[in-house]
Amino acid sequence: MANGASVCFSGRSILVNRLRSSGTEPLNIGWGTSSVTGSSNANVNMFTPATEARTAGTSSGISTSFLADTYKVTGSITATAAKTITEVALFDTTTLSPTTTLFASATASATSITLAAAVGPTSGNFYIELGGLTTGGETVLVTGGQNTTLVTIVRGQLGSVSGIQTSGASVTVGGDGGAYTSWTVGGQTASVPASLGGNMFAHADFAGLALNSGDSILFTVTDQFSGA
Repeated sequence: MANGASVCFSGRSILVNRLRSSGTEPLNIGWGTSSVTGSSNANVNMFTPATEARTAGTSSGISTSFLADTYKVTGSITATAAKTITEVALFDTTTLSPTTTLFASATASATSITLAAAVGPTSGNFYIELGGLTTGGETVLVTGGQNTTLVTIVRGQLGSVSGIQTSGASVTVGGDGGAYTSWTVGGQTASVPASLGGNMFAHADFAGLALNSGDSILFTVTDQFSGA
C-alpha cells in the first residue's frame, strides 16, 4: 500500500504533449531508497533515486471502471547491491537523472544552497527535488549559479512546502514535462533532455522492501483517469 502516489504536474504536461503528438511515452520505471514519504503532485523526481538503470516497461490500456480508462506499465528492476526500496516512478527516458547531495544544511528561508557537486543544465532555470524533509520532498527552482556548487534557488515550488534541509540530503534534477519548451509557461526555462534524466510522469512511495544483491521487484504501475 502506497504512502503517497500521484501523477505529478510534470506528468500532466507530458500528457498534454502526447495529446499534441509530441514527447515520449513515460513507460520507464525507476526506483529509490529515500526514507521520505508523501509523494505529491509537486514532485519533479524521486526523493532519493537508486543507482540501478531504469527499466523500459511494457505499457497497455485497460478498463477499470470505463472503457480503457487506465494506463498500465509493468517491468522489473534487479538490485546490484543490498538495499531497501521505498519508491517507484515512471519517466519518459531510461537515462538516470543527475544527482548529488547538500554539502551544508539550509534553513527553510534560505535562498541559496551549497551542493557537493554541480548538476543539471548549464544555463536557464530548472527544477530540482530536495529530499531532506521527513514528510514530502521540496521542489525548488534553480535561478542562478548553474553548473556550480553554489546555486540560487526559489523555494517551495509547484505547491511544495519549504522546510529545513539537512546536510547530506539528496538533490536530484527534474524536468517540467515540456511545459516551458512547448508553450513557454511555468518557471523552468532550461531544457532537461533525456541525457539529463528527462521528466517524471508518476511517483509513489511505500513501506520499505529489503533486497539482497540480485533480488528483483516486478512493478505494475496503473494510472486511472477519472472525471465526469
